[in-house]
Amino acid sequence: MKYLLSLLLACSLYGAGFWTLSGLDKTNTIYVANKLAYLKASTVETIKAKIKKALEDNGVKVGMQDAPSMMLSLEEKEGDEVYYVYIKLELGEEVKTFRKDGTETFAITYQATDFIEVDATELDALVLESVDYLLAKFSEQYEEDKE
Repeated sequence: MKYLLSLLLACSLYGAGFWTLSGLDKTNTIYVANKLAYLKASTVETIKAKIKKALEDNGVKVGMQDAPSMMLSLEEKEGDEVYYVYIKLELGEEVKTFRKDGTETFAITYQATDFIEVDATELDALVLESVDYLLAKFSEQYEEDKE
């Protein structure tokens, strides 16, 4: 337990991420889990297009079989005339554990999150701004891991 706490502290002090994107060269699907009641369908399509463009701009092929899936989830916590939106960008893939039996399982191998406060009139614009922020973090991590 002390080792894990030391590792987490070291990662936070030096800015190193817990996640790795090393060797990522293809993805299968782009999935958006929208749990926001008032987000426009066109905004969800824009999000998918932004994710696809970010992946392709980084040299990652999209729509390939037997590859990780990129997922973005949008969840709302409703307040009084204000929406609190939790946004997660994740990469999920089949991995093999280091256990004796080498169990194969599905795991999240990358995650970036954002939490925003918006009112209904700015919901779509601020969600897209948050998606841009998360994709920029992804691209930065991708470039760091290529080196």
